[in-house]
Amino acid sequence: MSTSEKKQSKKAWEEAYETLEQLIMDSQLTPGEAITEDYLAERLGVSRTPIREAIKRLEEKGLIVSSNGRKRVHLLTIQEMEEMFDIKICLEGRLVRWAVERGSEQAFGELGAIVAEMRSFVENSAGDEQREESELQEWLIIDRRLHQLVFQMANAPKTERIIHNLNLQWHRLKIGSLTLQGRMHRSIQEHESFVRAILDKDADEAERCMKSHLETIKREMVKLMTMFQYPAQ
Repeated sequence: MSTSEKKQSKKAWEEAYETLEQLIMDSQLTPGEAITEDYLAERLGVSRTPIREAIKRLEEKGLIVSSNGRKRVHLLTIQEMEEMFDIKICLEGRLVRWAVERGSEQAFGELGAIVAEMRSFVENSAGDEQREESELQEWLIIDRRLHQLVFQMANAPKTERIIHNLNLQWHRLKIGSLTLQGRMHRSIQEHESFVRAILDKDADEAERCMKSHLETIKREMVKLMTMFQYPAQ
């Protein structure tokens, strides 16, 4: 295979991977759904070769699992969710401490501006069903910017990758939780708490607030999963 062919092959599986990941995140490929290379190749309009590599990468991320010779979109269990959040609590508590210790003055200023933007967005959200989806997506963009800046301030790329992979696992449930009445308003209060502590350069308080924020989400996720009868383990 020539160099150009290898590049084209890599590009094909990367595109297949990104498309499939998004289909899983959007629940267009639903938790527990059985999949095959043929089905996915036909759905995406590509050959089986890039699909095979994309599935391999999705298995590494835990988004697709193999059982009894069949592949399925992974269906999280309540036990897995609790374990993931226990890991996130440890790592992200340390992460905000590093953000306090390592962040630049410019980054502190940007962080304050983003959380102010987040507060303004929530206070001015329409709250009607017609705009619910678009407002949710806007909120997620601001939320992502805030957390990416905290990652940047902490300067801990390996920790960031671990957290990113964990977040892929429960993204669909995060979307569901944000649609619950009042959750967005509670979320901004929790974000303001740990951001305020970072801006005050109080590492102990920042860590405490982040852990409290994640403990709250963990309880809500378990409640949501129990309500929708997710498997316990």
